[in-house]
Amino acid sequence: MVRRAAVRPVLVIACGSFGMAAPAWAQGTALLRGVVYDSLISAAPLEGAEVWVEGTNRTAHTDASGRFELAALAAGRYRLTFDHPVLDSTGLAAPPVVVDVAEGNTTAVSLATPGPATAHRTLCPHDPWQKTGAILGLVRDAADSKPLPDVSVTAHWTIYVLGTGSVRAEPGTTAARSDASGRVLLCAVPTDVAVLLQGKAGEGPVGMVLVDLAGRAFGRAALDLAVGAATGAVTGVVRKRNGAFVPGATVVAIGTDSRTEADESGGFTLRDVLAGPHIVEAHAIGYPPGRAQTIVRPGRMQRVEIVMGDSVPVLDPVTVEGRYEPYLAQVGFSHRRNTTLGHFLDTTDIQKAGAARFEEVFRMVPGVQLRPNGSGYLVELQRGQGQIDNPALANYCPPAYFIDGAYFPLPPTQTPSLPLVPQEILGIEVYSNLFSAPPQYQRRDSGCGVILIWTKRGVPRRKR
Repeated sequence: MVRRAAVRPVLVIACGSFGMAAPAWAQGTALLRGVVYDSLISAAPLEGAEVWVEGTNRTAHTDASGRFELAALAAGRYRLTFDHPVLDSTGLAAPPVVVDVAEGNTTAVSLATPGPATAHRTLCPHDPWQKTGAILGLVRDAADSKPLPDVSVTAHWTIYVLGTGSVRAEPGTTAARSDASGRVLLCAVPTDVAVLLQGKAGEGPVGMVLVDLAGRAFGRAALDLAVGAATGAVTGVVRKRNGAFVPGATVVAIGTDSRTEADESGGFTLRDVLAGPHIVEAHAIGYPPGRAQTIVRPGRMQRVEIVMGDSVPVLDPVTVEGRYEPYLAQVGFSHRRNTTLGHFLDTTDIQKAGAARFEEVFRMVPGVQLRPNGSGYLVELQRGQGQIDNPALANYCPPAYFIDGAYFPLPPTQTPSLPLVPQEILGIEVYSNLFSAPPQYQRRDSGCGVILIWTKRGVPRRKR
């Protein structure tokens, strides 16, 4: 562990001393006892901190209770400091503390790491920390845990604004690149909603980490990214809060094509999952979804436990008459329009838009940006790292399109466009981020939003 110079900026440190009855050790010496607290991450005593007296070779390490002891000190004034990996990983430091010890007495001292608010003010001094937070990420290689420099990391979130009789979704994003030690700092992120971090190293897959500051001004996250296309596996069990298994639950690695169903004991295995950080989600009828964060290591099996929320009451069986349903009801458009937080357009809305081209329909969708591309427009829901190989479209973050339920990939080497005109569209669903989209339309390239399009071509022909 590298000891830090005493000239570092002062952050947060708490200290105090008081006299105690003198024990019978060597005459003319004193005893120094103390405790080190982690105010930044765990809000608990800090185990494994190295405490030392500056200018001497006297050191001590804290135990599981955060306590340390320095015995047989000569009476006098000392400068006391400490270090710990939690400080190394954040780039923060605790300054030296002056302690006076008296001959034949025991002196007590309390040391602490910087708190979340202090860390936020130090790392992001221009942000109003009362309203926003900071996330310090550590980007590493998933294979050997070595730092990965110069990796672009983006943070995506959606806040919901309550209006008169409506709820409006407002997506947000910010981005930064990792430094030589793999650290990446993301400022001005919300503290009251979950934030999705995404990163990609070289030709490897996009890794995802979900961070919820839960009202705190500072948080940490580790992005262990795969540099190549290596794969691993995820195994585990799906349980309820009371510990009971959830058989038959659908388990997916969000942003990938990996999915399976849990067996009768709630067990599952996802094979050939691209290495890197992943969010594994479970769905079952009658239960709120459950999620777990994991890091898939190349060639290894990772184990997770997914805990689902309490079940909802299920009605007794009823007899239902089958009747004709309109196409939009058959594909779930009508149901999702009443139960989810996407933005929905039907034929009436599309006609009101008066659009001549498909992309112009989105002028009436809040939060959508239309970027001119010379011959038309590009639809963009969120800003992110460039995912189109055409240099003329740098930094364009395209949404994932599905036409009549089928994924429609955009051509990477030419101007992205869809072969549609407004007159043939029955309905459009716009989801500003990956998690707001229905699970069956969540792909690893859906980090910039999802757009579902239902057309007259997809309407099944009715038998006469």
